[in-house]
Amino acid sequence: MAQVNMGGEALGESRGFWNEIRMMFTTTGGRVILLVSTCYLLNMIDRNVVSIAAPAISQEFGLTKTEMGLAFSIFGFAYLLQAPAGWVCDRFGPRVGLTIFGLLWCVATAICGFAPSLGILILGRALLGLGEAATSPAITRVVADWTPPQRRGFVMGLTHSFISLGNTAAPPLMALLMYHFEWRGAFFILGAVTLVWVVVWFTTYRDDPRQARGITQKELDELPKPQPTSAKAPWGRLVKAMLPATFIYLCVSASFWTFWTWLPSYFMESYHLNLGSSAIFTLGVLFAGVFGDIFGGWSSDAILRWTGNIRLARAGLVSVTMVLAAATVAPVLFLNDLNSAAIALALAFFFTRASVSPLWAVCTEIAPSWAGSAGGILNTGSAVSSIIAPLAFGYIADLTGNLSTPFICSILLLLLGAVTTIWMRPDRPLKDQAGAMPA
Repeated sequence: MAQVNMGGEALGESRGFWNEIRMMFTTTGGRVILLVSTCYLLNMIDRNVVSIAAPAISQEFGLTKTEMGLAFSIFGFAYLLQAPAGWVCDRFGPRVGLTIFGLLWCVATAICGFAPSLGILILGRALLGLGEAATSPAITRVVADWTPPQRRGFVMGLTHSFISLGNTAAPPLMALLMYHFEWRGAFFILGAVTLVWVVVWFTTYRDDPRQARGITQKELDELPKPQPTSAKAPWGRLVKAMLPATFIYLCVSASFWTFWTWLPSYFMESYHLNLGSSAIFTLGVLFAGVFGDIFGGWSSDAILRWTGNIRLARAGLVSVTMVLAAATVAPVLFLNDLNSAAIALALAFFFTRASVSPLWAVCTEIAPSWAGSAGGILNTGSAVSSIIAPLAFGYIADLTGNLSTPFICSILLLLLGAVTTIWMRPDRPLKDQAGAMPA
């Protein structure tokens, strides 16, 4: 059994779920986690605005589903720069990294709002992919620096729940903004809100917890030894160690990218709903992901406390949740009832998101000194899925005339990812060049 060093707490000690939540508001580290969680929230709203506005954009520009799928997928080509973005955040720190990429993200959102044609919309989406490429690697480095090892599953679950919350909030928020300001105005408003976050981030966050205003000695005693921002990533060993997790994340991401980009259109066209009704059903499905993220992170840490087996807590839980996600999305292929389909999709999305938090915790355990780079490698799997999944969904839907059939691909990939967890080894952290474990 692979045991782990739990740092400042005994292996079996649990602070309790609600105490963990309280700490988010009463400690300096907790407030840092809430700040980066807000980044995820805005990230996902800005990213998914185009999927909610897809019917209006398609009508204005006269686009087919395949062409609209291209506008979705182009985001992922620039988003592939995950590893370089992660290196920037390791080399210069998340404070500088997120500021630079965040400003680019704001500009890209404005370009999407100004777009007079599909070509300019594609340009804006590509720049948005580049701007958002640093988000997950930077936040992974923040979690590694600001969170004790025994709490990283929960913290990853909490931060990623804001991803699901952002996706949940996007449909009704976009419907409201489009009603008052049309789809172009919605892009401008969200870009301005994001700019405010970037300013707050740069002026308040510090890469080294010891330099943070208001942090207590008790918090510092529980945190891992600060890692130098100039740490050189051993790319060969790092890629090899992260490859299984990256492929698994590709399989998981193919499912949730499909949900994020096509779910509003699925409800509108399969069940003949208007924009408002489609937004409500989409919200219901995606909101299940909020609970899935928290459930996955909390359960993973609980398994770790109970067993001391980090491989079981991370890889084992990922495998089980992916199988459950495949089993619950399968009925959508045969259901004709709207409510039943929505329930099945909500369960599938819950289990899909429950697998995400343990996967991201693996980055901080395999490579704590290079967590940003490891997070960039992991999220490359999601970037690949963001290119392929939306475009493939649109193509299969055009080919078959049925928006349910593309879910077959999600089922197969989820099962393949579950099998691949056999090769994921969070119990084997990388050593530095001198042979010592990173602190």
